[in-house]
Amino acid sequence: MEERKLKIIEKIEEKGMSVEEVAKAISYENPMVLGLYLVKDSYPVPARILDKIEASLAN
Repeated sequence: MEERKLKIIEKIEEKGMSVEEVAKAISYENPMVLGLYLVKDSYPVPARILDKIEASLAN
């Protein structure tokens, strides 16, 4: 899970997206909470959120 999270964070950074833009892209209501999830640490992120982010980055 941690590797997947770090890869997603890297993709977000490569695309130059802000947490607010990612939250809007996946229809996540609270960008502040999403920002806490997307910190480079070992804290797990729910798989459903990672799935949505990956899908939005693929488009």
